[in-house]
Amino acid sequence: MRDSGVQPLQPLNQDESLGTEAVAERLRGVALDLFWKKGYKPTTTRDVAAALGIQQPSLYHHFSKKEELLHGICYPTFLHLIETAEAALALAATPLERLRTLARVHLTTTLEFQREFSVSVMECRSLSAEYRAEVDGLWGRYSATIFEVLDGAKGAGVVRGDVANRYLYTALMDMLNWSVLWYRPGAAYTVDELDGIFFSIYLNGAMTASTRAAWKGDSTVREVVAGVAKGPELRLGHARLLDAACALFARSGYFATSMREIAEAAGIQKATVYHYASSKEDLIYQISRAAVEHLHAGVEGALAGRTDPIERVHVLITAHVVCLLEHQSWHASANDELHALTGERKREIVERRDGYEGLLRGVFGEAQEAGLLRGDVPVKLMGLVLLGMVNCIYPWYSAETDLTPVELGALLSDLFLTGCSA
Repeated sequence: MRDSGVQPLQPLNQDESLGTEAVAERLRGVALDLFWKKGYKPTTTRDVAAALGIQQPSLYHHFSKKEELLHGICYPTFLHLIETAEAALALAATPLERLRTLARVHLTTTLEFQREFSVSVMECRSLSAEYRAEVDGLWGRYSATIFEVLDGAKGAGVVRGDVANRYLYTALMDMLNWSVLWYRPGAAYTVDELDGIFFSIYLNGAMTASTRAAWKGDSTVREVVAGVAKGPELRLGHARLLDAACALFARSGYFATSMREIAEAAGIQKATVYHYASSKEDLIYQISRAAVEHLHAGVEGALAGRTDPIERVHVLITAHVVCLLEHQSWHASANDELHALTGERKREIVERRDGYEGLLRGVFGEAQEAGLLRGDVPVKLMGLVLLGMVNCIYPWYSAETDLTPVELGALLSDLFLTGCSA
């Protein structure tokens, strides 16, 4: 993660009053900084006290348990986003303006409070049922507002009526939320510039206007991708172990899950776990490596023999989604728990991911050079927009209620390439 921007704190004098709001604010700032850098679970109250320069027992003048610090970040962050969006939408006159306003406010607000929003999204699963219900209630209120905006846009003929709001919603929110992970202030683009690019792609797509007008999709991609995107060959016990670990990481997080719990969930003896993995970090390394190898090989296989540049883009996106959902839990853990890796293992996984993104940029570059993808957006940024749309599907996708993986991949490809405008 990037530098937090929080200035080092001077130790509190032991006789300084610990009941002041100023000190409480410093406490929240320190907790945010630590959760952002280390994660919520690995951060202890001892860490918080040390950062403040006070004794650990003094912290409990302000809270009774660490969870209150996390709730004190998540709830106000989401509430501020929602109230800011609602106030801005009240001033928007037309359905298109309301959709445009929603996207702008969401991006600018989440990037203004980048640390707060990132911690809130990534760590809210650690909240207990009572606190989580409060946060989920806020997000439900926000989602209802977004669906109302989409309904209005559909009614006015602004966005496509043939796509369910669920997919229009997730394509937009996932694209915007992904930027929290990679945006760096002062880098190549300002927030206003990103806002314009994101919404333009969301509404009008990544294709050039002439390509979009002639685009009819490619139904054969479904058979090709379904036949190629197969998972890696693993022994049954090994695969069961990885699946069990991923399920526990999704529920409780990496740091709160023990090897004993993983063994019990996999239905094997704890000693047997060490036949496959030397440590818990080795286990998340194996999951991450299997996930990225699976994705890279599956997409390369789907592209084999394809020469038309725009068809290759469509195949890549569809295959990407199919691969993610074939081993949904692997890819979820690989994305959510990367911070648990250290040293050479982390460098290797990052390099493998970079290699896959290089494949993606190469395919995009071919289509852009052929005049089929718009030339006003660099392929690297275009790739980040796409990865936002497709990499965050694992938290919400349900095989029972959603489209099939191939159908969803083809739809998200179509939305990325042609946009959601009617």
